[in-house]
Amino acid sequence: MDIIKSIFSKRLLLHNSILVLSCILFCSTTGYACSTYMLREGDTFLIGHNLDMPYEIPGMIVINKRGVFKTNISWYEISTSRKHSSPNLSWVSKYGSITFNPLGREFPDGGINEEGLYIQEMTLTETEFPEDDKRPRMFMMQWMQFQLDNYETVMQVLDNLPEIILDGWSWHFFVADKKGNCACIEFIEGKAVVYTAKTMPIPVMCNSIYSHELELLKQYDGFGGQQKVDLKNKQTPRFVHAAYLIKNFIETSKTATSYGFEILESMNRGGTQWSYIIDVTNKKVYFRTSTGKKIKYFDYGKIDFSCKRPVKIIDINAKLQGDVIEHFINYSTIINKQFIQKAIDSIDKDGAFSKRIESEGNTIQNVIETMSSYPDKTICK
Repeated sequence: MDIIKSIFSKRLLLHNSILVLSCILFCSTTGYACSTYMLREGDTFLIGHNLDMPYEIPGMIVINKRGVFKTNISWYEISTSRKHSSPNLSWVSKYGSITFNPLGREFPDGGINEEGLYIQEMTLTETEFPEDDKRPRMFMMQWMQFQLDNYETVMQVLDNLPEIILDGWSWHFFVADKKGNCACIEFIEGKAVVYTAKTMPIPVMCNSIYSHELELLKQYDGFGGQQKVDLKNKQTPRFVHAAYLIKNFIETSKTATSYGFEILESMNRGGTQWSYIIDVTNKKVYFRTSTGKKIKYFDYGKIDFSCKRPVKIIDINAKLQGDVIEHFINYSTIINKQFIQKAIDSIDKDGAFSKRIESEGNTIQNVIETMSSYPDKTICK
C-alpha cells in the first residue's frame, strides 16, 4: 500500500504496517475521507463530523464518567502483548464525556466532555509521531479520551502536548472548547505542528496538511481567488465547500442543526457512514448513520456523569429516531467485546490484519481481548 511510505519512520516500518491496515477502518484517504468543522455565529455553536468509509462502520456512543482511575496503554502493548519500556501514567478523570467509539470503550474516534472540550481525529497520511522512551506512551485513541478526562480548554490540551508520546496510525486532530477556541494538531517528521487563533482562520479539517488546505482555498472567490465555489460540484475540495458554507451562514428560521447537516452533506463524497453534530450552546448531540438513517438526538446537559451511575452506551447504528436517551443501556465487557469484534472483522476480511498481528507474535483474538478488557482495569474513585 502506498500509504505506508509516508506515514511512519523506517525504524518502525514493520510494526507500523499493522497500524496502516488498522487505519482503513476509520478514514482511508484512498477515495474515502473524514471531515470536521466548527460553526460559531451569534447564538449558533455547532461542531460537525463525517466518518467516511466504503462499508458500514460498527460502533457505540459512550457516556463516560468523571472520578474514574485509569492507566495508560500503548498500541505497541495492545498489538504485541509486550510491555513498552516507557514510563507509566495514571490519572483520575475530572470530567464526564460523550464519545463516539468504533473500537470499544476508552478508545474513541472523537467526543466532547461536560465542560465543552471537543476532540476529533481525521486521517493524515504524512503523520509521523515523535519517539522518546522517557515520556509515557499512549495509544492515540486513548490519548483523546485522556484529554476529555482532564481538560476544559484548547490551551490546556496544547500545554500537555509535549508530555505524552502517541502511537498508533496516521491521524491529525481537531480540538475546540466552549469559548470557541479551536486548534489543529499535526505530527510532521516527528514534530508537533499546531495551528490555532490567527494561524487557523478556517475552523475546518479534512485529510490534508492544514496549511496546504489554506493555500488551495486561496484560489476560490471570497477567499482571495477568482474560481467560483460550486456546491453541486463534488470535485471541489471538501474543505472549500465547508469554508464557503460557514462564511455564508446567516441565522434564519431554518434550524441551525439542519444547516449543520447541510454542511456535512456538502462534504459527503459517497462514503459517509457516520454524521454527527454537537450543539454546544444547547448541549445536544444529533447523529445519523448509513444504516440508521433517521436523525436521533439526546441532551447531554441533563446526564449525570458521576460514578454513582453506571456507564451507558448506545449502538450508533440503531434504527431509531428522535430522542434516544432512554435507549442507552448499561455497559458490559461482553457488549464491549462484541463491538470490537465487529470492528476487527470489518478490516480483517482478507486475513491481512491477522497475519500482521501474528508476525508480531500475537493473535487477533488476544488484541480483541486486551482492548475489550482494558476498561475493567479502571476504578471508580
